[in-house]
Amino acid sequence: MGYIKKTIKQLSKDAGSKKLAMKQAENWFENSKKKINEKSVAKTTSRFLPGKIYVFRYNDPKYKDKLEWWDMNPVVLALDSNESNDLGINLNLLPVNVKEELLDFIYDRLQGSIKGQTMGSKAGNAAAQGYVSLTYAGAKSFLDRFGFDFAIRQYIPNRKSNQATVAYENWPEMALCDFIDINGASIGSIKWRFRNHLKNKNI
Repeated sequence: MGYIKKTIKQLSKDAGSKKLAMKQAENWFENSKKKINEKSVAKTTSRFLPGKIYVFRYNDPKYKDKLEWWDMNPVVLALDSNESNDLGINLNLLPVNVKEELLDFIYDRLQGSIKGQTMGSKAGNAAAQGYVSLTYAGAKSFLDRFGFDFAIRQYIPNRKSNQATVAYENWPEMALCDFIDINGASIGSIKWRFRNHLKNKNI
């Protein structure tokens, strides 16, 4: 059990239950985004920096008439990308246990690089913290083994709005947040598709 899981466990204990901890985490994010002096959440219009978590609105995909569904409020762990689009893992599309496992694994694997981004004036400062290398190839290889590649998505930068990024220290809170907002399908049907995708990957 690494930093993410340990912190989630403590947050749940402090709140009285995991459900209450989830509500507190969601309120923390929304309130932090509004506060001028709060540095753990920072509004940004920049392209993704790999390794950072972003939350934004995505109401108008380019090919929305051809899409069966899309998440209008993605929570994305950004990946390296040489393309014109931003690339990342939409954490909303993962089951809670999978999301926590993934973030716990990645945080521990990148803890040396993350430490360099959370020291001194960068500590708890989402705007000041830079990237850590999290490659598409590496993420795809890891996710493929379990069928989690379903959650890797591309986003057209100029179609994102109300974007904010979060300090590395607050990954546990983001793991607890449930901000999914599906257009064109129910959350239940998306989860069914994920399970079916996972089943097919294991055949």
